[in-house]
Amino acid sequence: MTIPAYFGNFPFPPGEKKPHHLTADKFKMFIYTGNKPYSSDLNYLLASTDKMTTGIYQLAPGSNFDPADIHAGDEVYYVLEGEVHLLNPETGHTERMGPGDSILIPMGVPHRGYNFTDKAAVILFCIAPRIWDEKGPPTGYFGVTRLFKSERRVSE
Repeated sequence: MTIPAYFGNFPFPPGEKKPHHLTADKFKMFIYTGNKPYSSDLNYLLASTDKMTTGIYQLAPGSNFDPADIHAGDEVYYVLEGEVHLLNPETGHTERMGPGDSILIPMGVPHRGYNFTDKAAVILFCIAPRIWDEKGPPTGYFGVTRLFKSERRVSE
């Protein structure tokens, strides 16, 4: 899969960067991943230069994104609304995050987001220096996904 041309070039190509006020009607909308719409998230690209990519993504209630995303740069999430659970499929580590929470996801670390609630989760993200390498977004996660079972039971 190739990277859409607007990544690294929005709102301007690297040699033409200048301060620019972007209004919501100018954001680029894309779906990660478009080939699996039943397990994807809706994204609004705020800016993407040769040095960083920033946007907002939304996970619908009860949804997740698949495959695990793996970036060619460090990523920061900041939760604006709702709740998101992140899973690192290599380690089985999970994090539950709510409004005002942030997390650093180092370059190359696979991650999947889940929304187990009945409200949309809205997350601001920033990735630097590049969102993906020249091959583009991952087409799948081919490692073993580690999941852990708890022996603890919830009584009703």
